[in-house]
Amino acid sequence: MNTGDVDRFLASHPYSAATCDTYRRILYLLIEMDDLAGMDAAELVAWVRSHPGWGDSQQYVALNACRMFLGWKFGISHLALSARIKRVKPRRQRVLTAAHALDLLASFDPRTPKGTRDLAIAALGLDTGLRASELCRLRLADVDLSNRTLEVIVKGGEWGVGIFSPVTVLYLSAWIAVRHAAEGVKEIFVSTRTGLAMTRCGLTCIVRKWGLRIGMKLSPHDLRRSFATLSTIFGAPSRVVQAAGRWSDISMVERYTQEIDPAEIAPYLPMSQLRKT
Repeated sequence: MNTGDVDRFLASHPYSAATCDTYRRILYLLIEMDDLAGMDAAELVAWVRSHPGWGDSQQYVALNACRMFLGWKFGISHLALSARIKRVKPRRQRVLTAAHALDLLASFDPRTPKGTRDLAIAALGLDTGLRASELCRLRLADVDLSNRTLEVIVKGGEWGVGIFSPVTVLYLSAWIAVRHAAEGVKEIFVSTRTGLAMTRCGLTCIVRKWGLRIGMKLSPHDLRRSFATLSTIFGAPSRVVQAAGRWSDISMVERYTQEIDPAEIAPYLPMSQLRKT
């Protein structure tokens, strides 16, 4: 079996680019195994668990990728398709508190093109909850500053709408004024050195450096979780957060806001509210 089988499998499924990258790395390792056609469930589980660098979540993803590929290649009667791994509850996920968000925004130097760009990215990420890949593929022509809206192809390949605040308009306008893109580049966020569109990996490295400046680990997806959490803390109904974050299921909002600090209830406590009546 060769890598062409993996590439044909991925091309026949509507996976996102990020999912394709993840599955490809896993399946390129899998096809090095002998006798995949005769592999049973126990052997597949043992193979997945044999990778010391794969944590619980990665093992769960790897097993699903392998089962999907083996079913596609050998049919639904393949013995390994009954393999299962219990998914361990994920560890506490990072979100920016309001104080962290303010520290982050204050850490950029708007006197430089890079600082101006990074401030616009952070503000837009907090306002819209765009994923890293969505921030990277967002085109200048699809951002409407007058109406404070944007359109971008989101997970699943459909167009999604984002809404952002007047202050983010100011940051975006400042970036657009100094943006110098290479010929033919349509994306709004580009390298200040080459003028080429930012990549997901490049953005991840940039955001990691943001975190170091404010003393915490940080990834682009933390901005998405923070969008959901801060919007909820500031009073947005869950259904509104769901629509604005382009989630198809409201349970995703509940998942993304599970790290809200119980202390955030303080302004809404019954006795505090009753004294105002």
